[in-house]
Amino acid sequence: MDSKTLNRIRNALDQGIKHDRELQEKRDQKLWKNVSEPYQLESLLHSLSKIELDQIRKSLELKGISNLKKADLIQELVVAIPSHLRGILSTFDRERYGLFKKIVSHSGKIQVPRNVSIEQIKALMDWGIIFPIRLEGKQGLTVPIELVEQFFALEDQELHKMIDRNTEWIRLTQGLLYYYGVVSTSVLVDMASDLLKQEIDFQEFSNVLTSASDYYQQMAYSLYGLVDKRVYNVEKTFEEIKKRPSIGYYPFTKQQLLKAGKPGYVEKTREMKNFIQFLQQYYHLTAEDIEDLTEQLNTMILNDASLNQAVEYFQLQFEFPDLEFIDDLAYHLTELFNHSRRWMLKGHTPKEISQRRKPVIGLSSAQNPQPSTNVIDFKSRKAIGRNDPCPCGSGKKYKKCCLNNLS
Repeated sequence: MDSKTLNRIRNALDQGIKHDRELQEKRDQKLWKNVSEPYQLESLLHSLSKIELDQIRKSLELKGISNLKKADLIQELVVAIPSHLRGILSTFDRERYGLFKKIVSHSGKIQVPRNVSIEQIKALMDWGIIFPIRLEGKQGLTVPIELVEQFFALEDQELHKMIDRNTEWIRLTQGLLYYYGVVSTSVLVDMASDLLKQEIDFQEFSNVLTSASDYYQQMAYSLYGLVDKRVYNVEKTFEEIKKRPSIGYYPFTKQQLLKAGKPGYVEKTREMKNFIQFLQQYYHLTAEDIEDLTEQLNTMILNDASLNQAVEYFQLQFEFPDLEFIDDLAYHLTELFNHSRRWMLKGHTPKEISQRRKPVIGLSSAQNPQPSTNVIDFKSRKAIGRNDPCPCGSGKKYKKCCLNNLS
């Protein structure tokens, strides 16, 4: 790809990003309502659109009132929201519960904390218990005075236990999806039960994860189960995982999964660190640059991108100094690809699969025989035969499987 073409692509991407950002900022400005004190539930609901009110109705699963006009729907919600408050809070984790309690403790109103995003505010707004407002000319959040008074009466030790339990469920599930990509809800319940050594109610678990998925946006529901937000093609990823029944889920520890479940987590392997150090020999990279690069590259690998696609991505980001650099880049990328965990390998790396001679014990404790294979050796350019079984365990010939990704 010549430099002129690369520059045109870069400029088009920059313009597209700028345009999208401007549109989003205009939409976000409409979120903040001008409402006079005292912040009563009814007046706050009147500040919302019919679409926003319907979202609250859907979140609370209120039946038989979908055809009501705005004024009538508000009257129904004024009664329903307080009666659902404990149920709503019982699906929260420490972060959301802490934010709600902070607002309540400050007479029901605060300026928006820096670590709370617009998407998270919208998710809380959908429950009808926290509202975005203009507070002394600035962006603020309020809890209706009726709910402030009610909260102190319902807060107890049992609610705190549920909050702690939910926090662990959410973080653990996000960690499982970080490494496995797509997992059915029933399998996730079994995995969490095994790791936590406790029985888990399926419906409670689902309610907690549904609430968390809207707020954190790290996972989502699909026809194939819960999905990590970074999965590009859910159906394809699910089918690739399904093709490898001989590979068991990599047995991560509870602590590994809780760590991986934190928002923004990216596993920093030795190969990833070596790769970044290699780039720093040629380019000045800020901490933000490094974070963006590692996140993007990690996502590409998890989604089974080819080496060529990775090289093309870096070609868009940087000017390559010479041909020797490209050869070194390919070498470091090969090392990184071979030692990075893949969704299609159920959390294993290609290197682990190729070296494994013993059965893998998955989270269900079932033994699964692993294929005896080799991965690509970049230095010697030695590879497995085109007609040999693919190292990934799909059962297909190498030439019809992963060879396509490395060519």
